[in-house]
Amino acid sequence: MRKSEKEQRQRLGSEISTLMRGLVRDFRARFNSCADRLELGAGEAQLLWLIGEKGDVSTGGLADRLGVDPANASTLLTKLERRGLIRRKPAAHDRRRRVVSLSTGGRKRKEALAHCMEQGQPGFSTLSTSELSVFRDLLERVADRE
Repeated sequence: MRKSEKEQRQRLGSEISTLMRGLVRDFRARFNSCADRLELGAGEAQLLWLIGEKGDVSTGGLADRLGVDPANASTLLTKLERRGLIRRKPAAHDRRRRVVSLSTGGRKRKEALAHCMEQGQPGFSTLSTSELSVFRDLLERVADRE
């Protein structure tokens, strides 16, 4: 790689990092604000979001995705279950394991969370559906560390 290309890549990387920090900061603040409006803790909202996106998932899988201890994830799930927002049932492939899914109320709350987030992301509305797909695909490539 030529020196000028290397310098350009470093400059672009720095610009992207700066832009991403702002996006992530704004996204996190908006997410927490939306969670508060829906009377959810940030962790509870994250769990609802993940379950809504992934469908039936295990407690361990959720804990891994959130980067928390399975016991902490289980505590949050118990709170959501008591509020009627999720259901836990034995996994079809292994009755010793439990999977979590959204209840009807949980789906409605997740949809309300998504709607609230959408209202707070005016920048995304400037992108076409095709551009959003490309943006998502690029983020997936960058995030894929395996």
